[in-house]
Amino acid sequence: MSGDLSPARAMGARGLFRRDRITGQIAIGLVGVLCVSAIVYGVGTASARYKLADVGAWLSAGAKGLVVHANGLAGKVDGKAAVIPQMRGHHIKIVQDGTTVLLIDEDTGVVSRIDPSQLKITQSRALGGSALQVVAGAGTAYTVDLAKGAVQQIDPLKLTPIGQGAALTAPLAKAGIDAKGTLWVPTPQDGKVVPFQNGRQGQPVAAGRAGDRLSLTIAAGTPVVTNSTSAAALIVRPGGTQKINLPAPVAQAADGVKVPEVADGQIVPMLGAGGALYLLNTAVGRVDSVALRMPRHQFEPPHVLGSRVYLPDRTSGRLLVFNTDRNGWEQPITATRPGGTMEILVRDHMLWVNDPNGATALAFDPNGAVKRIKKYEDKIPGSARHPIPAPNPGNGNGNRNNGGGRAPGGNTGTPPSGTPAKPPVKKDPTAPDPPIPAASGGDGKVTVRFTPASQPQGVYPVTRFVLLDQNDRPVKGASPSQFPASSPGGTFTVDGLACDATTHAYKVAAEYRDKDRRPALSPSGAVSATACQAPMATPVLTARPENHTASLSWTQAPGYQITYKVTGPNAPAGRLSGTSTDVGGLTNDANRSYTYTVTAANGAGETTSAPKSVTLNPETGARSFNMHWDDDTSTKIRSSPDQGAGSVGTIPKGYHGGVMVHCQQSGTRYIDTWNSANRSSVVWDKITYNGVTGWISDLFVTTSGSGTDNFSPPLWGCN
Repeated sequence: MSGDLSPARAMGARGLFRRDRITGQIAIGLVGVLCVSAIVYGVGTASARYKLADVGAWLSAGAKGLVVHANGLAGKVDGKAAVIPQMRGHHIKIVQDGTTVLLIDEDTGVVSRIDPSQLKITQSRALGGSALQVVAGAGTAYTVDLAKGAVQQIDPLKLTPIGQGAALTAPLAKAGIDAKGTLWVPTPQDGKVVPFQNGRQGQPVAAGRAGDRLSLTIAAGTPVVTNSTSAAALIVRPGGTQKINLPAPVAQAADGVKVPEVADGQIVPMLGAGGALYLLNTAVGRVDSVALRMPRHQFEPPHVLGSRVYLPDRTSGRLLVFNTDRNGWEQPITATRPGGTMEILVRDHMLWVNDPNGATALAFDPNGAVKRIKKYEDKIPGSARHPIPAPNPGNGNGNRNNGGGRAPGGNTGTPPSGTPAKPPVKKDPTAPDPPIPAASGGDGKVTVRFTPASQPQGVYPVTRFVLLDQNDRPVKGASPSQFPASSPGGTFTVDGLACDATTHAYKVAAEYRDKDRRPALSPSGAVSATACQAPMATPVLTARPENHTASLSWTQAPGYQITYKVTGPNAPAGRLSGTSTDVGGLTNDANRSYTYTVTAANGAGETTSAPKSVTLNPETGARSFNMHWDDDTSTKIRSSPDQGAGSVGTIPKGYHGGVMVHCQQSGTRYIDTWNSANRSSVVWDKITYNGVTGWISDLFVTTSGSGTDNFSPPLWGCN
């Protein structure tokens, strides 16, 4: 990436073209329409149809004013097209979704479409300014003006607007499209992320407080919002949201945590402050921390493919590669010249690394195998690949040789006894490299795994490994670890920790004896974790209507020290340990609904169910009951539950048949003066008899509470 680009603009496949030499004819209409034929290399006429590889990617080749299509499996270019002269020297980003291939001039806001079957530009339109983002996925496309807050769906073929646009609170953060075609736009000034489905704005989802720094990753097709201000991540799923507390150093990064725009799987890598990578496993709510002893280099956002984390180091022009299966750094891979641009694209289960101004690009498969692609081959297809240059040893994690890493291994040595020594004030050049640690938490514990660094000749042998706190003091209760040279690594466990948002930071030190035979330590960088994992599943909420009550129940969320909080009208205060509750005191009304959510939480995070609404229709309890105590006179059906209300009908005396009772309600006291029993009641029944609906005293209906001033389940109250 060039020096004037912010780190956030490094995501995706970006084209950067400078001093391109392209000739062509341009026709510009009043609406900014620009159609330009492409120069096609190694193929026939411009009207020909071309078949490109399904597993491939479009890459910018700015040194020759081209965009090229590379076959990821073969590692060869199978199509080239020239860009237009007006893009010369501008920042160009390539957006690709199936056969939709768009070139976005980020300096002018002009968007151009390449027809892959013709290898030429078929449409161009001016759709925005320099802060324009174009997002395409799942067959849909949008423009997002990050500075103005404007969102507009567009036709990916014609580049014309579809429907009405929307105005959000600016400035916006980078947007993304999930697997279902929903656009998600973070609005940091509101602390929310806003969905758009088929161009229509949906209900915003709270992702933090107003003014928080938000960034979006689409991980395995699911939106994940990282809040760099509060050190939390929000996973938005159809069944609800899951909030995961992240280690505190995430919030300490001066310009916010660095995350990819797209992750191939459910692992979201993060680069924050404190010299560590953080790996958020969205499937189980776990955060792993990996030590990275960083020199003062400039890094782009990390990416994950398969079991490897790829961290672009712009300063050295290399990719640092961490193998999560082996818990160790692999040999770094040269991707471009020092200080050069590295565009990263994850597509079709492959990871692409491209320098727009360089002659080669890299394509990685999920197993870590890499192919070097020669972008300027004239013969298409069939050019031979050159082998990857052997990288300098020991350059993975900043331990030696300008920040490099070392392969896992071990050293011989006799484990000493006694209290671990403090690290020497000055680094001994012949001291052993520290081990490579990674930390994760769960069930009130923090586990620190580590892999010993392989040691070159001429360094002091490692005698044992010691767990330190972030101030380089030995951790109480963590026994020194002693391993033979052949050991692949070990584990420290610190238990008895509270399940809260506290970040526990640790280092693993290699202990050795210096030249004076004194114990000394070579500590790793710090890794950190909370002591438990966030709830691993979103509760599924069920709401059942009852008389004046919403009966709520939900599925259990597996996890450590989980409690539940119900939100909604009349919801109980405090947290619940069970998976059900009744919310009473509600009004029975067929035209009103009550909406509830339930949140499962512990100290590491929380997950909130999708909202569930319930309507308390008083007709739910309607029943048929027989009449009684009406042998002396006919019974008037009143217009309201009041003995003085007007009559809307009558029930003849002596009728002991059934009437439909809809519900019950308190009213004026009715006193039966037609017999010596002198019965009375304040309960009135709303009934229907012979098509007439009105009110009669509950005295004359064979309900269970007739004549007692009590309501009679299963009948409901009328309000």
